[in-house]
Amino acid sequence: MNISTEKTQETQQKTPTAKSIWIVIQIAVFAVGVFILAMLLLQPKLGLILLWDTLIPIAPLLLIIAPGVWRNICPLATFSMLPHQFNISQRKPLSVEWQAYFFMIAVLLLFLIVPLRHTVLDKYGVVTGIILLVVAIISFCLALIFDWKATWCSGLCPVYPVELLYGARPVLTVPNMQCRTCTNCVVPCRDSKKGCTPLEAVRHKNSRWAALVFIGCFPGFVFGWFSVSLSPSISFRMAVFESYLWSYAAATVTFIIFSILYKLFSNQSNLLVRLYATIAISIYYWFKLPDILGLSGSSSHALLNVSNVVPDWSIWLLRLTFITLFSYLLLARSGTKAWTTPPRPAKNP
Repeated sequence: MNISTEKTQETQQKTPTAKSIWIVIQIAVFAVGVFILAMLLLQPKLGLILLWDTLIPIAPLLLIIAPGVWRNICPLATFSMLPHQFNISQRKPLSVEWQAYFFMIAVLLLFLIVPLRHTVLDKYGVVTGIILLVVAIISFCLALIFDWKATWCSGLCPVYPVELLYGARPVLTVPNMQCRTCTNCVVPCRDSKKGCTPLEAVRHKNSRWAALVFIGCFPGFVFGWFSVSLSPSISFRMAVFESYLWSYAAATVTFIIFSILYKLFSNQSNLLVRLYATIAISIYYWFKLPDILGLSGSSSHALLNVSNVVPDWSIWLLRLTFITLFSYLLLARSGTKAWTTPPRPAKNP
């Protein structure tokens, strides 16, 4: 990076108008997050709709196009950064080894939590709300001790591995509005490094295998999750078992295929990672688009109900359009970008 580029980025971050706009957006999205949490606890049915049918369906697309935007406005990220923003954090560094452990835990949490949506998290808003509240408290307490994003945003957050996978080729780079200065809290900085995939974001042998497992399993994991169809008469125990069985069985298949391809084309690992990202997000929207548009299931769960406007066959055209879009963004498009422009380096004490 040349000097003029660095100055341009620094100027971009310090522009008062841009900073004010970002702060307003952060506060607004944080307020929305608090409202959703309150609804989960007080009006569970509404809270579940707001969380799973409004917020979550648009998140993967945002991670593909502008992961830096999500990193800037995520309500949980904003909350976990408060100790740093108010200068009450001890800002202790986290070792590379512990960064690796945290990444492994994040992958494990993702694979453990998502199947529970079928039996618990999609049905019991109070339970979901309590879990989110506990997670928020944990992330806040960790930030009181450790440096910036090391423990949550670039550590234990279960969404973080997905951010790395889907955010390999972002369309937009935005200013980093969570970090005032760069202290190298994680190395490399996932926000500022161009084209950072799960494999490139980990530099410890203990976490590299976790990255490989996550990448290989994720497309099958997504497919397996959508393949679950629970009978109303099934027992809770069997429902939980079936939810995990479908997700893990399909994940195993794609992991085996990935392992073979990775061994055969190890010099093309970056392309292989982006191929698996394309497959995973294409599978997600293949199944999710009909629900988003009210073309299947209950229209009350539709983000934008167009069932009375477009013919049923149009969903196939939309699915192919999304697959083409993701293939272009992740595979065909040249060049790499960072999620955010780097903040100024912190001064040595």
